[in-house]
Amino acid sequence: MRYVIGSLALVATVVGFCLWSALYVTAAVEDTEQWLGAAYDAAHDENQTEALEAVERAAAIWKRHGDYFGTVLRHDEIDGVAGEFARLDVTVRAGDWDEFLPSCAALLETLRHIREMELPYFFNIL
Repeated sequence: MRYVIGSLALVATVVGFCLWSALYVTAAVEDTEQWLGAAYDAAHDENQTEALEAVERAAAIWKRHGDYFGTVLRHDEIDGVAGEFARLDVTVRAGDWDEFLPSCAALLETLRHIREMELPYFFNIL
């Protein structure tokens, strides 16, 4: 009986950590998406100052959680997001809206995918 209770406690601990991790990643990615959405809207209005500030805030949120993301997310996704932030920074500083808008939209889609993959859907468990 002691082994059964110990095993159930271990499973409950692992499941609890997985759910906490999913919520943590989801919240951090949603914060990042919010600032990128603001950057996209500002760039659409060709407001370089607001777009740059929003990109910098989004990148700061992503970087602040980077150590944890490096533990629980795939490294190619993390590297891709970091590269896209660098590209967005350059294009917004140049005022190249034709390059910025699709790059920002692509990064928003990548973040949406990361958030979706962390949620405990049945297809993610298999």
